[in-house]
Amino acid sequence: MSEEIDVKKVAKLARLKLQESEEIYFKDKFNAIMDYVGAISEVEITSDMKEKDESLQQIYRTDQKEKSTVQPDQFSDYVDNKFFKVPKIIE
Repeated sequence: MSEEIDVKKVAKLARLKLQESEEIYFKDKFNAIMDYVGAISEVEITSDMKEKDESLQQIYRTDQKEKSTVQPDQFSDYVDNKFFKVPKIIE
Protein backbone atom coordinates (compact mmCIF):
# COMPACT_ATOMS: atom_id res chain seq x y z
CA MET A 1 0.00 0.00 0.00
CA SER A 2 1.12 3.53 -0.59
CA GLU A 3 -0.24 5.03 2.62
CA GLU A 4 2.34 5.59 5.36
CA ILE A 5 1.43 5.25 9.03
CA ASP A 6 2.52 8.04 11.34
CA VAL A 7 4.13 6.05 14.14
CA LYS A 8 4.53 9.11 16.38
CA LYS A 9 0.80 9.85 16.13
CA VAL A 10 -0.13 6.24 16.89
CA ALA A 11 2.25 6.23 19.86
CA LYS A 12 0.76 9.49 21.14
CA LEU A 13 -2.80 8.13 20.87
CA ALA A 14 -1.71 4.95 22.66
CA ARG A 15 0.14 7.06 25.25
CA LEU A 16 3.44 5.34 24.51
CA LYS A 17 6.87 6.88 24.66
CA LEU A 18 8.96 5.34 21.92
CA GLN A 19 12.65 5.72 21.33
CA GLU A 20 13.88 6.44 17.81
CA SER A 21 14.95 2.83 17.26
CA GLU A 22 11.47 1.65 18.33
CA GLU A 23 9.81 4.12 15.95
CA ILE A 24 11.83 2.71 13.05
CA TYR A 25 11.01 -0.86 14.12
CA PHE A 26 7.27 -0.19 14.37
CA LYS A 27 7.20 1.78 11.12
CA ASP A 28 8.62 -1.26 9.33
CA LYS A 29 6.13 -3.56 11.10
CA PHE A 30 3.14 -1.30 10.31
CA ASN A 31 4.16 -1.07 6.66
CA ALA A 32 4.48 -4.86 6.45
CA ILE A 33 1.00 -5.26 7.95
CA MET A 34 -0.48 -2.69 5.55
CA ASP A 35 1.15 -4.44 2.58
CA TYR A 36 -0.29 -7.75 3.74
CA VAL A 37 -3.77 -6.26 4.15
CA GLY A 38 -3.40 -4.53 0.79
CA ALA A 39 -3.15 -7.94 -0.86
CA ILE A 40 -6.91 -8.27 -0.33
CA SER A 41 -7.53 -5.68 -3.03
CA GLU A 42 -5.71 -7.92 -5.53
CA VAL A 43 -8.11 -10.83 -5.02
CA GLU A 44 -10.60 -11.23 -7.84
CA ILE A 45 -14.12 -11.85 -6.61
CA THR A 46 -16.66 -13.25 -9.03
CA SER A 47 -20.42 -12.83 -8.72
CA ASP A 48 -20.96 -16.44 -7.62
CA MET A 49 -18.56 -15.87 -4.71
CA LYS A 50 -20.67 -12.97 -3.47
CA GLU A 51 -23.74 -15.11 -2.91
CA LYS A 52 -24.32 -16.20 0.65
CA ASP A 53 -24.60 -19.89 1.46
CA GLU A 54 -27.21 -20.16 4.21
CA SER A 55 -26.31 -23.79 4.92
CA LEU A 56 -23.00 -22.67 6.41
CA GLN A 57 -24.71 -20.74 9.19
CA GLN A 58 -25.41 -22.65 12.37
CA ILE A 59 -27.74 -21.14 14.90
CA TYR A 60 -27.02 -22.57 18.32
CA ARG A 61 -29.56 -20.65 20.38
CA THR A 62 -31.78 -17.62 20.21
CA ASP A 63 -30.40 -14.43 21.69
CA GLN A 64 -32.05 -13.45 24.93
CA LYS A 65 -31.57 -10.40 27.05
CA GLU A 66 -30.64 -11.24 30.64
CA LYS A 67 -29.90 -9.05 33.61
CA SER A 68 -26.25 -9.15 34.60
CA THR A 69 -25.22 -9.77 38.19
CA VAL A 70 -21.96 -7.88 37.63
CA GLN A 71 -21.93 -4.20 38.60
CA PRO A 72 -19.71 -1.62 36.84
CA ASP A 73 -17.84 -0.83 40.06
CA GLN A 74 -16.59 -4.42 40.12
CA PHE A 75 -14.63 -3.77 36.92
CA SER A 76 -12.78 -0.59 37.72
CA ASP A 77 -12.08 2.13 40.24
CA TYR A 78 -12.74 4.66 37.46
CA VAL A 79 -16.52 4.44 37.55
CA ASP A 80 -18.56 7.61 37.94
CA ASN A 81 -22.37 7.37 38.07
CA LYS A 82 -22.39 3.95 36.34
CA PHE A 83 -20.09 5.20 33.53
CA PHE A 84 -16.39 4.49 33.03
CA LYS A 85 -14.10 7.52 33.13
CA VAL A 86 -11.41 7.19 30.48
CA PRO A 87 -8.75 9.61 29.21
CA LYS A 88 -9.62 11.65 26.13
CA ILE A 89 -7.95 10.23 23.04
CA ILE A 90 -9.70 12.13 20.24
CA GLU A 91 -7.74 15.02 18.86
